[in-house]
Amino acid sequence: MRVSRKELVGNIVACPKCQSMVQLTPPKAGPTAAAAIAMGNHQVDSQALTEDSIGEADAPDAAQQQPQFEGAQPQDAVPPGPSGHGSHPRVARAEPPPVFSDQPAHAAQIGEAPETPESAAPDATPSAAPPPNWHSQKNAASRRIAMWVAVVLASIVSASVLFAVLRRSRLGETQQVSAESSADAETASAQSIEDSTEEAGTRSDDVPTDATPAGAPDSDNQTGQPDETGQPDETGQPDETGQPDETNSAQESTAADDPQTNVPGDNDPPVDDPIQPPADLLGDSPLLSGSPLDSMTPVGSSPMETSPLGGNTDPADETGTLTELPKELQSLLNGLTAIDRPQFTETQPAPQTIDEIQLDRATEVDVDLEVAIETPDAANMRQALGLNIALQTSDPNGYPLNDLMLFLSQLSGVPIEVEWVSYDIVGLPIHSRVKLPNGWPTLEDLLTAICTATDSTFDKNARTITLRPTDQRFDQAVAEILDLSDLAPEAASAVTLARTLLGQTEGDPSQVSIPTEGGPAQLAVFVCEAIRRSRGAPGRLPDPSFARWGGAYKDQVSAWPELNGGVSGPPRVQAATIASLIRQLAKINGVTCYVNWQDAARRDLQPTDQQMPRTGEGVSAADALNQVLNPAGMLVRVVDSQHWWVGSDASHDRFPVVVWFDDADGEATQQRVELILQGAAVNEQVVGAAAVDPESQKCVAILPRFLLRQLPRMLNDVP
Repeated sequence: MRVSRKELVGNIVACPKCQSMVQLTPPKAGPTAAAAIAMGNHQVDSQALTEDSIGEADAPDAAQQQPQFEGAQPQDAVPPGPSGHGSHPRVARAEPPPVFSDQPAHAAQIGEAPETPESAAPDATPSAAPPPNWHSQKNAASRRIAMWVAVVLASIVSASVLFAVLRRSRLGETQQVSAESSADAETASAQSIEDSTEEAGTRSDDVPTDATPAGAPDSDNQTGQPDETGQPDETGQPDETGQPDETNSAQESTAADDPQTNVPGDNDPPVDDPIQPPADLLGDSPLLSGSPLDSMTPVGSSPMETSPLGGNTDPADETGTLTELPKELQSLLNGLTAIDRPQFTETQPAPQTIDEIQLDRATEVDVDLEVAIETPDAANMRQALGLNIALQTSDPNGYPLNDLMLFLSQLSGVPIEVEWVSYDIVGLPIHSRVKLPNGWPTLEDLLTAICTATDSTFDKNARTITLRPTDQRFDQAVAEILDLSDLAPEAASAVTLARTLLGQTEGDPSQVSIPTEGGPAQLAVFVCEAIRRSRGAPGRLPDPSFARWGGAYKDQVSAWPELNGGVSGPPRVQAATIASLIRQLAKINGVTCYVNWQDAARRDLQPTDQQMPRTGEGVSAADALNQVLNPAGMLVRVVDSQHWWVGSDASHDRFPVVVWFDDADGEATQQRVELILQGAAVNEQVVGAAAVDPESQKCVAILPRFLLRQLPRMLNDVP
């Protein structure tokens, strides 16, 4: 706040900065009194006030330079702080403008402008008011220095960026102009040499016999000026006709091409060779042994003889012509120069490869979330198998083995699984009839009697019972089938083929090793049977039993279709258990139905669950069974004329099947099948292999059924 008008003293005016009402009162102290400091309610910079205003009183000439202030006391003033200063944020300035007043001296107020001795006189001319945003000299100087530093830095950065842009643009133009000027210079040099040669031959008749020999300098002409004949002197300057001397031109060309002689001196100006490209155009590349243009200009030869841009003296000589790319550059084209590849027109697409053909995946396993989280409790086998029953069959030969297990599963509530593959290997089909014991045996006694009659055994699991042949009977049957001695004298190649397909690398290489686990042993049996049948030899398994798990490719590719049709029987009047429904519908259609209870357990489907599907006229057996099985993710497939299979697509897709291909090109088929197996193995573990039989030249393969059904499309699409 500054007071520059004396008529305002004694009045109440508004502060131009904080808009508070301020009363301007005349000072009460005398002219010799010390300057009183009255603080307002505004903050000030204590350091600036001390250094710029109060500190000046300690100087020797303080009495002459002591400023006098015209003060103003705000009405809402507060007492000064501990440091003697107020809380106003604005800084008291060192050289405020003078104040006109009638009093000889005034009390100093914070924010007032000092009065110079010249302005205190009555006839003093009032000074001009400073701008409202005036600052102290020290702060102003610091800000000016910071501004100049920022301007200098910005100028340096801008100049650097501009210089880089101009240099890059100049470099590109220089390279382009250098290439063009080099080509023009070579053409002009060749043309000048030809003209000089013709003109030199024309002038040779006028030269006297005692003339100076070519290449010898004239003693009378040492200044480099042309002589009377117009020939240039030893300095190589042109004559009156403007044509250079042929001898000197050839010497200069040879010296320019020689890297040892073409060394400029300290005082010599640099000479640009029109033949060689700029040094920065072809850098040192680790892929090239040298510059690809080196072979175009041999050392010691003239440009007229070797330059591809100039004319050749001999039309039949093609030494200097560029008819093909150098070998160093051909290696950088990544095979684009090869023309022996098959070319396809724009309308003829390239054949698909195995990587471009879409491969269907196997069906995912569908598991009920509640079953996966809450595992069902173990079955009470003592209570389930302790039920006493009496059975009587109308057929004196007994009851079918698989149907009897369905009936016992219904009575006990525990699923009884039958190892179908093992019974086919030992020669006992699951539809074979077994006799029933008399009396009232328990379910466990009934299972024991059935196992005794069929040389079988049963295992009690946590929630299921497994019925299978005994280990002795099964191992004996497997050993007989894996013995390939009946294929002599080609038994050794058959054993090698079987071991290759089964991945057997250990053990005796002259015979097929017998796996200790049930699943690999079953697969080994079907591989040996497939090798026998692919060679035309009789198999050791019955044909109907082997046809369920292996055979020729054309027969197995469409095997195990879904059930479509069948008879559902009369309309039902009451619900029945699932095991009873499946057994009754299969009996009406004259087949036995195998149930994969492992798939049913994933959806908590028990044999005793009751269902009442719609049956009767117009409803097929497939429709009736789908009403019961589809909610559990299961379906019915036809294995053959005597067997149905109930399970999920996930289990069916992963069943391995052994096939052989009757086509003539067994090696090509093997390669395609192996590629298919590799593509399927990316998503999940796949059991499969392929090999060529050296005796029959047929490809024998182990494939999961989800790949087998895709083979017609895969083999036809892949070239």
